[in-house]
Amino acid sequence: MHLVDSMLLPAPYSARPYRGAADHPAMTAVLAAYRAHIGDPEMPSVGSMDTAYAHLRNCDPQTDIAIVEEDGAVVGYVRSSFNDLADGVRDCIVFTPTDPDHIRQPLFDALVAAQQVHMQPLVDAVDRSRFRAYAGHPGPGSAAVGEAAWLEAVGYRSTEWSASLVRDHLDDVPDRRLPDGVELRPVTEEQIRPIVEAHMEAFRGEWDFAEPTEDDVLELIESPLRDESLWQVAWVGDEVVGQVKPFINHDENAARGYLRGYTEYISTHRDWRNRGIAGALLAMSLRELQRRGMTQAALGVDTNTPGGAFQLYTGLGFRLERYEAVYTKAGVASARSALTAVW
Repeated sequence: MHLVDSMLLPAPYSARPYRGAADHPAMTAVLAAYRAHIGDPEMPSVGSMDTAYAHLRNCDPQTDIAIVEEDGAVVGYVRSSFNDLADGVRDCIVFTPTDPDHIRQPLFDALVAAQQVHMQPLVDAVDRSRFRAYAGHPGPGSAAVGEAAWLEAVGYRSTEWSASLVRDHLDDVPDRRLPDGVELRPVTEEQIRPIVEAHMEAFRGEWDFAEPTEDDVLELIESPLRDESLWQVAWVGDEVVGQVKPFINHDENAARGYLRGYTEYISTHRDWRNRGIAGALLAMSLRELQRRGMTQAALGVDTNTPGGAFQLYTGLGFRLERYEAVYTKAGVASARSALTAVW
């Protein structure tokens, strides 16, 4: 069954199947506008979307993606997928980026409900399952607004939080050193895959860990924003014990009018946590971005990341810019009734 077949959209909207890479320019524009709407200025590119859609996890582009149009113009899209987490829970992912001029509750509700119907067989196939969605939010303890409030109205509840942090300048970066026996090395081509795999392995046992696939690895390796000359990777012998993999999105900087680098993909081997490795690598990353002409930095973090990452980053001069809530809803056999209730 195609996702389009589950859609009952309010006029004047219609849905059609995804046409592959030919749709990526319009989808990229929608995603960029949607991210700006929720306070996330990170700008996608057609190249990054090409890479991501070449390596989708548990998503069949022929059936699980639909394009939303108004009078033939693309105004949104939906992509259904799932992750089987290491703790035995199946997360069925609801994803509905929409042009801000078209974010209204009737359309939003219809898109969410259609994805629930489409993924109901995935829910029914396992003992423990849930739907998962994401929405901008004022933060823990604050009342939900907009899409977050609409998710709550149909039974979703916030269960985790992520935060976007910004360092407004790259002056006064603390001088933090790696512990004795840990060394920084330039990244060679043959080390790229082991470094990426070590990053994924570092999160084993965390709340949303799913066994990495080859596509997960390739999506990072093939990213058009990858610049291993910026990477800060710590080694002990032949083992990666910590890493920060910065990147610069020059198109975003030109469009937004700033000089920003991202200090992302931060991880520490579980046996080497709380020894100052992440802080030292992050400080090195900030100084390297400054050497490349950047004047500010940004990163994202789960607020419950082990080792007090949120506090580490704010202690290095980053400030909170926005929150995003992870919303979940138990996967039950009432998704079809949820769809019809919208109308």
